[in-house]
Amino acid sequence: MEQFLIRNLEFEKVSHLTFCKKINGEHIKIRGIPADKDGNYGIDTLDGIEEVNLIEIDLPKYIDDILEQIIADIATAIAVEFAWIIDEDHGLS
Repeated sequence: MEQFLIRNLEFEKVSHLTFCKKINGEHIKIRGIPADKDGNYGIDTLDGIEEVNLIEIDLPKYIDDILEQIIADIATAIAVEFAWIIDEDHGLS
């Protein structure tokens, strides 16, 4: 996921599983939510994090129709790349 966000979507890595990009003057932050091998989120073992299968995109305070569409396109690109499903409650599917 890290390489996809950096190379394909041109986000900058700011910390472990956290990426940021300025779009239309607003900072968009994406965070990967860590999961263990069974898909339980938030488990960090001595072996490290096995995979990330949930992300969170922080929406800026100011958002217009154009920025909303750009963020939806980013979420869709990530979902397509990793065969993930977008949470329907957020209206991006």
